[in-house]
Parts: sequence; structure tokens; C-alpha cells
Amino acid sequence: MSDVVLEKALELGKLIANSEKYKTMREKEAAMMSDADAVALIEKFQHLQHSHQMMRMQGHELTDEQLNEVYALEDQMMANPLIREFAEIQDQFQKFLNQVNERISEGIEGNPPETHSCSACGPYT
Repeated sequence: MSDVVLEKALELGKLIANSEKYKTMREKEAAMMSDADAVALIEKFQHLQHSHQMMRMQGHELTDEQLNEVYALEDQMMANPLIREFAEIQDQFQKFLNQVNERISEGIEGNPPETHSCSACGPYT
């Protein structure tokens, strides 16, 4: 029985990989990653995140100035149309995966989505 489940899981993965949502997300990602300005902003943001994470791991609190730097860089990133478009489609794809997981849970638990109360999963669409 577990072989059948794993086979179906692989089949589901392939169906997801062939979905328009996934293909569109990958197209937007490729466009974003081919743009030098977008890549520079992403790398700057990742470096800043890593730096702040290291500070927190060492027991330091982030100052308001450091937090504002993060927020300003996030705003700058979202002002880049390629980054914004990728972030939007990535969010839509994540919601789609949440719906898939919800249906799997429904199959396991036998609870229809209407009775589910996990606010972290977001609304059903």
C-alpha cells in the first residue's frame, strides 16, 4: 500500500510541476534572476538578513535604525516590478500548495474544508 501512496505522491508532484501556476512562477523567477538590478537588491537583502540574524544569535537586539533599514530595503525590492511580480506569483503558488495540503488532510482526517479552523492556512478559494 505504501508503494501506491508514494506513486500517487510522485504523480501529484508531476501534476503540480505541469500546472500553469508553477510554470508562471518559474518564468517570473527566471526573469527576475536575469535582471542585474533585481539580483543586486536580493543579494543586499539576504546579506542584511544574515547579518541581523547573526546579531540576534549573539544576543543583541536590533535597533530601530536597523529595523528601518530592513523595511526600506523591502520597500525598494517591492518597487522593482520583476521582484514584485515574482513575490506575488510565489504567494499565489504557496496558497495553491496550502489548498493541496488541505485536501490531503481532508482525505486523511475525513474533515471537509468547511470545518477546518486553521487561520494560518488562509481562506479557501
